[in-house]
Amino acid sequence: MDFSQPEQIAGTSIGGIGTMIHTVSPNEGLYQTDPCRAAAENAAGIHAALDFCVRNQIENFIYFSSFHVFGNQVGCLTEMTPPSPCSDYGLAHCIAEQTVQMYDRQKKLNAWIIRPSNLFGVPEDLDKFKRWNLIPFAFCREAAAQRSISLLTPGHQLRNFVGINDVICKIVWILKNKPAQRLIHAYGTETISVYDYAKRVQAISSKIMEAPVQIHRPEGDGQTARFAFSSVLTDPEILPGDRLDDFIRDLTTILIARQERNMRLK
Repeated sequence: MDFSQPEQIAGTSIGGIGTMIHTVSPNEGLYQTDPCRAAAENAAGIHAALDFCVRNQIENFIYFSSFHVFGNQVGCLTEMTPPSPCSDYGLAHCIAEQTVQMYDRQKKLNAWIIRPSNLFGVPEDLDKFKRWNLIPFAFCREAAAQRSISLLTPGHQLRNFVGINDVICKIVWILKNKPAQRLIHAYGTETISVYDYAKRVQAISSKIMEAPVQIHRPEGDGQTARFAFSSVLTDPEILPGDRLDDFIRDLTTILIARQERNMRLK
């Protein structure tokens, strides 16, 4: 499906589908370089996806939103906390959420929203993976390739990290239980600063390579939003369990082995 052509998606007829999981959204970069195009594609795209489901009698729809709908809010952020986006990217997800909820209220289909924090998980295909700029992946790759990690800021800002397996468990749980709660947070067990995450990667990668890994970051102090990203849902089946250290270790090991193999081939 080409979501830059929403009218084609809305008019497409395909049978035999029970659930659509919608993960399409312009990335943050497009909102910076061409915000009008990004906003238009996002709003039209989610509408077209929902119309496609209605047209093809697809019963269930799951939309992946973003933690960024909260902007810089502080405190305990649950599904009951009103969104307060402070960027075009967060605003677009907020608008998409409202569109999904409208279709659900109109009983055109069963629609749920999953809001993940910062995802981590070893990519299935490293060559096809396109989001190496994201912190969980960027720091591991830098450590493996350069034995150094570079931060653009002092790194005081906090991040919650959630594993992809925990997110998948929530999808399965939704489809099995059809919960009345239509908005569900996908959060991880750890909320740490960007600098602390860099130090975590430094420690694990140094041990694997048996060589020091340096961290480079600018000096400076800064205020950061203190928050806890959580959920009102307490079902044991969907409590987070993925461990950040396991991910760092697995991805860094793979990247180092891949680099050594490429050097031997040269």
